[in-house]
Amino acid sequence: MSTGCYSHAWYALRRTLVPWRFDELLEDLVESAVRFGIDEVIVKLDVEEFFHGHPSLEWARAYQPRLLKVREELTRRNIVYSLNPWVTAGQCDRGRNDLERLPGLEPVVGHDGIRARHCACFLSEAWRRHIAALWRLYAATEPQVLWVEDDIRTFNHEPVRYGCFCDRHLAEFGKRIGRPVTRGELVAAILQPGEPHPWRAEYLDMQCDIMIETAGFLARTVHEVSPATSLGLMSSGPRLHCLEGRDWRRFAAALADGRPLYSRPPMSNYNEESLRGLYYSQDSIKLTRHVLPPETVELTEVENVPFTRFSKSVAFSFLEIALSFAYGADGVTLNLFDHVGTPMADEAEFGWMLAERKPFLTALSRATLPAGAFHGVRLFHEPAASKFKRLAAGAGYGDLCEDGYNLMQALESHGIATTFTASEVSALSGETARALDDDALTGLLAKGLFLDGPAARILVERGFGPEIGLAEVAAPCHRRDLSGPVAAEEIHDPEFGGGARKYLTVTLPTLWSDGRFCRLKPRPGARSVADFVDPDTVRVMPAMVAFVNSRGGRVVTHALDYQSAFGVSYCHPFRRDQLHHVVKFLYGDRCPDILFQGDGAYALAWRKTAGNFTVLGCFNFNLDGWTRCRFTLAAPPEAGMPRPERLTEAGIWTGDDRLTVSPLPGGWRIDFAGPVDFRLPLVLRFAGNETTH
Repeated sequence: MSTGCYSHAWYALRRTLVPWRFDELLEDLVESAVRFGIDEVIVKLDVEEFFHGHPSLEWARAYQPRLLKVREELTRRNIVYSLNPWVTAGQCDRGRNDLERLPGLEPVVGHDGIRARHCACFLSEAWRRHIAALWRLYAATEPQVLWVEDDIRTFNHEPVRYGCFCDRHLAEFGKRIGRPVTRGELVAAILQPGEPHPWRAEYLDMQCDIMIETAGFLARTVHEVSPATSLGLMSSGPRLHCLEGRDWRRFAAALADGRPLYSRPPMSNYNEESLRGLYYSQDSIKLTRHVLPPETVELTEVENVPFTRFSKSVAFSFLEIALSFAYGADGVTLNLFDHVGTPMADEAEFGWMLAERKPFLTALSRATLPAGAFHGVRLFHEPAASKFKRLAAGAGYGDLCEDGYNLMQALESHGIATTFTASEVSALSGETARALDDDALTGLLAKGLFLDGPAARILVERGFGPEIGLAEVAAPCHRRDLSGPVAAEEIHDPEFGGGARKYLTVTLPTLWSDGRFCRLKPRPGARSVADFVDPDTVRVMPAMVAFVNSRGGRVVTHALDYQSAFGVSYCHPFRRDQLHHVVKFLYGDRCPDILFQGDGAYALAWRKTAGNFTVLGCFNFNLDGWTRCRFTLAAPPEAGMPRPERLTEAGIWTGDDRLTVSPLPGGWRIDFAGPVDFRLPLVLRFAGNETTH
């Protein structure tokens, strides 16, 4: 995050001007951009339904004068001009056959032997010659940013799903290991069950090196013609990029090539299905920011595919934009209007929303952009996670993806904010634990640590059983494979939200009950704070174990495999109480940095120390409105009672009689006795640079 390169909520519209309707669409664009408060236009080239595959040089030469005209018209209106080719290597064939149109093109070849006909291998010399000539034509129009689409990756190139195993890649890999290798040999080694084969790490390192070299090649191509143009990167989520072994800092340096780098983290939610999809969006912003250099300019990707309000409502689109600025993005890129030649005026409702909401979003942006830190329970991302992950027999290539997303959503959906920066309390799930070295784990175990069953099993295997209070953790299995029927999880310990006859279903994650569980064997001194029970409510084995180790660190292990067991069945008011008490236990004698509770379901809460203000807020991801909500916040010992202000819909900070503040040991409780519905987040701020723990 570049911490404030714009003075207001920055709108960068992604727009296509089809050749057969160019003049009409350009007039519509400039009029609409001024009317709707657009700050930047990113012209998309040869896009979606009407893309030609890899555009010919003849097509690009013919279209180049139109780009110069767009830049001229935008510049006259103080609107920034940028450019977004839709194809780099190619995302999907869609019936295009560049093997015939681009002589010598070497396509990407999948781990299963499938050959693409449009998607190019990054080592293809014919592709490199073509893309260099094409992008020189684009760069000659001098855009502020030339965006590289997320096809600069080694996965999800339909019909090829994972990696490239063409002859060039196999030959390069053979050089690295000192002997020839076949595709079948290499794939078998990569997907070897159990202990990873050393070839997996070598192959991922090779992919990483090739992609860094490719990024540098693209940047140099642009800067040879337009040295002032920055490169922009759309990415696909760091957990997925583990599949290609991406070294984010080296990759970013190569693509930046000495200029500011722009990042477009994916928000997902390409169309509207559920408000809960927005949990991915905030996680993607925070995680992508975590892996990139701090000076990166961040413009989130707000998509609407396949466009119109049949695909996504104006209200949902606003929430994505508000969420972007709430989490400190520099701006948003807006892909709200179709790319088949329909004027923006035909779907003006999106534009009016942008204009009307700009004061609110500008005030929100100014509050969250200054340098600072988001608080919460720490989650982990390890770019090398795919190297360490152990696969089960029969696992597919996609199973190499990093674990952790479900743990994030389990916490966030119950009002527990998460972060990827240092915190007194951390949470770790699944195979990601294998990518942490012993020193890192030792440091975590001296503080507060929440584990799921598989992560705890790995720690026991590595000799940390005495530190987490467990003698054994069995491999995760379906509940039908446990000894005897398991009917429910009983939360019985009052210190962990328990009480008489408080049960939670184990039909996880949904009615189909595919979730897995780990049998825990506690050590002396460990405490079972929840148990699985049989149909007669007899406790049969521990569900959650709490432990204070010799370092003073606090550990809670939940027997669930969060990768398989988290879902709608997991979520419940009792679960929220349980998890809040877990977090309080893990903080020990300290007040948690932030906990949130509304009188309903599916919250998303955040807290950021920014400049001389603490900014906090919440989104309601449920159609039911809340009538009250509560923040629990840590405070430094010297801090006085805060006087929070609320951000109104008009973008004005004001006091509100419905806000009350109460002291807590080591913190505050802030209550809001007013309505909060899904249409507008509750945003608060108060003066004072609270530095927590």
